[in-house]
Amino acid sequence: MQKELQERVLQCARHFENLCGVQCVVVDTREERLVETCEERLFFCGQCRHERRDIINTYLYGASEAYRWNGSYVYYCPMGLVFAASSISCEQGELCGAIVAGPLVMGPLEDNLADIPDDAVRERTAGLPNFSTARVNDLVAVLSSVAAHACGVPHGKVGSFIYEQEEILKTLYNVQTLYRRDEGHSYPIEYERQLQQFIRQRDKDGSKLLLNQLLGQVFLASEFDLEQSKARIMELVVLLSRAAIDAGADINEIFCCNTSYIRAIEQMDSMEDLSVWITGIMHRFISYSFDFSQVKHSDVVFKVMEYVKNNYDKKLTLDEIAGSVYLSKSYLSSIFREESGYHLSHYINKVRVEKSKMMLLDGNARLIDIANLCGFEDQSYFTKVFKRFVGMSPKAFRDSRGEIDK
Repeated sequence: MQKELQERVLQCARHFENLCGVQCVVVDTREERLVETCEERLFFCGQCRHERRDIINTYLYGASEAYRWNGSYVYYCPMGLVFAASSISCEQGELCGAIVAGPLVMGPLEDNLADIPDDAVRERTAGLPNFSTARVNDLVAVLSSVAAHACGVPHGKVGSFIYEQEEILKTLYNVQTLYRRDEGHSYPIEYERQLQQFIRQRDKDGSKLLLNQLLGQVFLASEFDLEQSKARIMELVVLLSRAAIDAGADINEIFCCNTSYIRAIEQMDSMEDLSVWITGIMHRFISYSFDFSQVKHSDVVFKVMEYVKNNYDKKLTLDEIAGSVYLSKSYLSSIFREESGYHLSHYINKVRVEKSKMMLLDGNARLIDIANLCGFEDQSYFTKVFKRFVGMSPKAFRDSRGEIDK
């Protein structure tokens, strides 16, 4: 991040922090560092006991996802605390940094404190800003506007579109000249091999230059036919994804992305959209090769838990839950079990049983009504699951006023 831009971003971050009461950290994604921060501001990072904890990656992940999702992103760190990130783009529309606000607590404070064993950490967590989901959304919307003002570049692809088109048009002109001079000129397959090598080395500048040259070759070889170009672009996506996997990206995530990319390509209706889109995909694949899995998996698990808590009274399907975090069913099931230690269905039943225990001790509602209100299909299944978790039937639990023999 250039010094002048860095100063503007730091100033805006300070104003935002003072106004909203939420700590802000500025991230330089190119140098992979936090700008002008101190150990006290990273207290919770220092207390994190996640086996793959990496402080800088927690912030780089937020910056990368904010850039991916049109400028802003709300996520959970491995400790279950909430952060809001807004990306900073350079004049060419490329990611160069972010303002990350947090940590803060979202939802009932008691739920967040329950799983913290350390008294000192619990006390510090209780002192964090505690926002509702709606207020967090308001916070990140304002933060996004602040970040856009600081860098002077709009979020999304608009900022990069003009620059990318200028670079691609230059390349097209050069390639077209080459074709006119040499009628026997063929598609340079060695460029593809070199592009893969650049991605493995995480060389963004070299990758971008070579990709532009390849795009020029693709468009001219297909005589600017959109459908033919789409087919070749899809081949490039496969090539890029394999290189990203070689560089360390998560194979399941890459394959999952490729499915959505196929649908996206089918909807493209211009060569300009295709060229900007494939450039963005390349940058995304390069960023995936960094080890964000520790943060991303924790983020996904906490978001799934929040989704279950908000929808426990409804019929929940794996399809629906996986869709809420944009993952395949098998991939979600795998990382949820890996991060939490139990199956997703077990967690859903656990939440429902805890909710039913409160209802059993609060009023005289019928068991069949409590079963329905907690999302169980029928009373007999409710009784079976409750007994498995609590060690006694719902009726016995109510009669004993929640006194469970140890």
